[in-house]
Amino acid sequence: MLKAILVLTCIAATVPAVAAADEAEESPAYAGSDTCSACHPDKYDAWKTSGHSGKKNGADAPATAAEPSRDWIENCSGCHTTGESAEEAGRGEMGVGCEACHGPGGGHVSNMGHPGMIASSRAADICGRCHGGNLSGTGLLADGTRWVAGFRPGMRLSDVPGLQMTSLDPAEPPPAPLDGHPLTYNMWRASGHAEPSDKTFTIGGREWTGQIPCVACHDPHQSEHPHQLVMDPHEICDACHRVQQEVVTGKGAKGIEETRSLHTAISCVECHMTEKNHLMRVLRPDDPKLAPERTDTCSACHEMKDRAVRAHQIQDWEAWYRETMEPVEAAVQAVTDALKKNPDALNAELAQKLADTKANLAVIGQDGSRGVHNLDYALEIMALAKRDLAKIKAALE
Repeated sequence: MLKAILVLTCIAATVPAVAAADEAEESPAYAGSDTCSACHPDKYDAWKTSGHSGKKNGADAPATAAEPSRDWIENCSGCHTTGESAEEAGRGEMGVGCEACHGPGGGHVSNMGHPGMIASSRAADICGRCHGGNLSGTGLLADGTRWVAGFRPGMRLSDVPGLQMTSLDPAEPPPAPLDGHPLTYNMWRASGHAEPSDKTFTIGGREWTGQIPCVACHDPHQSEHPHQLVMDPHEICDACHRVQQEVVTGKGAKGIEETRSLHTAISCVECHMTEKNHLMRVLRPDDPKLAPERTDTCSACHEMKDRAVRAHQIQDWEAWYRETMEPVEAAVQAVTDALKKNPDALNAELAQKLADTKANLAVIGQDGSRGVHNLDYALEIMALAKRDLAKIKAALE
């Protein structure tokens, strides 16, 4: 009872008369972000200091919503204002307010905060409405509109009539930012993070199964981490990519001491998010499809920004890894075939060595970097495997 009284007090103190519930369903009313502060003060206070807030949202925004320029209306207002209609473009609440992501809140407020009358979705489509893009520059809608009109939280972007989002090929280099705006949603949609998975990951204290949407890594309200991340970026990657983390840090292999490399101190995002690309794809210096004017991932960090030098270095590492790994894998196969004929040929010590060898090799195999993450660590593992496999083969002869 006390909770109901408090809710009614919040509404009565801060909200003017709004449409009844049935009217709100027909024509949803926007209540404004200040209204949300009455019942959600912590989220509101965090949002006010974020890049989504009107106070920090765009240096080129008009001083007030009553003074929009034609350029602002046509190119910016759809994402940098909240609660406007197509007829009154540029005159909504300045910034990305609460209702930009949760939908019109009039019905929610007038019905004592009924949870069924507000959107509360983790879907990437909400973020994609503004953090997407079109390479053509002709507009996101067929009529030339530069932003997504007609979208409401709870919809799918694919349901917006006339929407034309640029499709990206994950095997191709991600596109460069267009007018300073990277095609974030488009890249996410083409990445492995958008692919459904039956695994469950814990990121920032919350569990995620299926896709890894934008809000798994980014807090849309605000956070103490850069880019409104829910945790330190290295910790976010580690939550799902622990095999790669083991290789980069050179830890975890049985019989191998911790083996660091030049890349151990480099965070994942420094290499996998060059130019803020959300494909998480390294821009290789030897990629012939990477335009000459763009900076490859290696040159972005190394002082010698010579694409040919960096390409030779990567190719040399990969060749070293491959030429060392191939005979080791052949030896493992030979031992496996021999044990099929005589399963009890190894004593307990050698059987354990074989199990450890396979486990260690699986780590660098699943890592997938072919030695680039930590070549020294990979070579140490393969050297130990070579020595132990020689002892095992001798016992089988």
